[in-house]
Amino acid sequence: MGRWFFAALLAGALAGGCAGSRDWAYERDGVRYGVTDGVFRGRWWSYSERGSSFLAGRFYEEAVRDFQVALRGRATDSWRARTYGLHFVAYFPNRELGVAYYHLDQLDEAERCLLRSLSQIDTDRAHYYLKQVRKQQIARGLLEDLEAPQIAVSVPESVAGTQWVRVAIEARDDVGVAGVAVNGRTLPQRGAPHALALETEVALEEGGNAITVSVRDLAGKETTETRQILVDMTGPTIGLFTPVDDMVAAAPVIRIRGAAVDRGGVAALRIGDRTLHRDAPQARVEFDQEMPLRPGENLFVVSATDTAGNETRSAVRVFHGAPDAAEARHWLLRQKHPDGVRVAHGGGAVMTLFAAIEAPGPQIRLKSPDPSRPYRHNRTLCVAGEVITPDRVAALTINGAPFEDLVGAPRESFNKRIPIADADADRLPIDIHAEDVSGAQATEHFEVEVRPVTLASRESRMPVAVLAFAGHGVDPALGELLRTTTEAELVAQDRFRLLDRMRLQDVLTEQQLADALGDPAEAIRLGRITPAHVFLVADVFPRDQQGVEVKARVISTETSEIAATLDAFIDNRESREAMAQGCASLASQLGALYPRLSGEILSVRGEDMLLNWTREDGVREGSYCIVVQEELPWVDETTGEVIEPGEFVEIGRGRITGVLQNGSRARAVDRKEEGIRFESGMPAVTM
Repeated sequence: MGRWFFAALLAGALAGGCAGSRDWAYERDGVRYGVTDGVFRGRWWSYSERGSSFLAGRFYEEAVRDFQVALRGRATDSWRARTYGLHFVAYFPNRELGVAYYHLDQLDEAERCLLRSLSQIDTDRAHYYLKQVRKQQIARGLLEDLEAPQIAVSVPESVAGTQWVRVAIEARDDVGVAGVAVNGRTLPQRGAPHALALETEVALEEGGNAITVSVRDLAGKETTETRQILVDMTGPTIGLFTPVDDMVAAAPVIRIRGAAVDRGGVAALRIGDRTLHRDAPQARVEFDQEMPLRPGENLFVVSATDTAGNETRSAVRVFHGAPDAAEARHWLLRQKHPDGVRVAHGGGAVMTLFAAIEAPGPQIRLKSPDPSRPYRHNRTLCVAGEVITPDRVAALTINGAPFEDLVGAPRESFNKRIPIADADADRLPIDIHAEDVSGAQATEHFEVEVRPVTLASRESRMPVAVLAFAGHGVDPALGELLRTTTEAELVAQDRFRLLDRMRLQDVLTEQQLADALGDPAEAIRLGRITPAHVFLVADVFPRDQQGVEVKARVISTETSEIAATLDAFIDNRESREAMAQGCASLASQLGALYPRLSGEILSVRGEDMLLNWTREDGVREGSYCIVVQEELPWVDETTGEVIEPGEFVEIGRGRITGVLQNGSRARAVDRKEEGIRFESGMPAVTM
């Protein structure tokens, strides 16, 4: 036993000596690599940690060996891999092995490892190095780039009444889309996929504008498309030659003569319900029209619409009767001096009833939408109903798209969601066609007015607190820069309301705030007492020589549960552009996590509401919605023209308690005034 003990001591001494020389061998610029934080336990997480240290020191072969050993112990990448007890680590041996292979110039192995990592968990760092691998494969002729990128850009030819224009882009490339830029601004994207779709909003000036979209592939080939768009916020000018003012006419007709001018082109001109021009747009359209008069007051509204959709109206009032009659004089006095005349008004209402007659053939009974009411959803339109026939339903189409799955019964219920993006001029046409086995047909055609809720107030935006960006071995100044840059990108989205440091001090002491900003664990505990709905707390990991990886957790301040994990990889922490792009990616991911949705209440039961948002819309349990009502528009009493549309005013709020297949359940949590009732049909918007 003594000999065995002596041998063990000798082996330990030799191992210690080897370790010491090994540490010395893996030192670069005064920094030792191939080390772990604490005791090396010889477990998969120890090999992964030491491999990452080797990778940071550019000792790639040693890193490969350690990651391979780690994978034999645990083969799956994870943000939270449990080691022992309640200890968790960020564990990415597949991804980091791929990075090491890339630096060793073993591109095929690197690609396999990175793709395997992405199949397990999607990270920005894996996408970044996969791009680098494929760039090298292209440069060496291992991957052939056969064509330049293809672009499909969708923008309106003109917009009216707003300077903001939505640009939809679809890009494709055989080796991968490396970047998309709109008017020189690069849009955030994840990786370099073969196909991707992006949307952005661009602020333009009134008049002619050019929107330039450029797409670059991994081989450096670039395709550029430019679209011209007219921003027109000025309606046509209407000039009347006769009559110039309100008048009394004895003749049974009145001649209305004038012209409408618009440099963008007058697209339509009408007097009342009579269309005078709807041909090719013209800069000047003259009109000379005789209109019949009925006894008493006659009102004619001349309306002109330009190619952008701006409309101008002008009212012509004529009293038909004897000019010297007291009634005519009284009318003219009332037009000229309305404040000096008092008139008693009276009237009644006539209702006409039509008997509903059942047709013997197929019938389409519509459940949703109600064509007589504006539709509030801003993403999809739900068309639901049923077809009833004397025999069996043989065919059903909505907007030309057939239903493949029919039961073949005499009564078939249907439900289809149609993208609102297909709407033209804020109206979505719906055609429903049904046919039974005998060939009898039924058709429903109508248009739905799409009017989503828009709230611009600061209080309507979702409150978010960005508390902590920190990590082991990370300069606090770098964490602070990442935090403030991410805040700036979130503000730029105009989607969230950021709680600043002064506001946080209203609920946290200076010491608590300092702890929360520096310690993610403390931030989780203190987040529950902030007024934010969610907050971001991020772990920052040094990667390579200049890189940094950010793992941001979105945490509910009510439950302290992690709602989602966001991540970004920045290859050069010294580059302001790279830092801004990485933080913009985090902001974009948070915006996608909590989309701004417009909708309405479908049903109310006590304090519970059912809203028309589904899982497909991206609504999340625990988020909040604002219930609004629309005020009456401002109307010109003379012409009947709507001067300013009615605003949406908040009347209360609800909290999403469940996301269902055909709707979302919410519970009322606040009402602006006592006695307000939430009712079916009321508009709502996610906070």
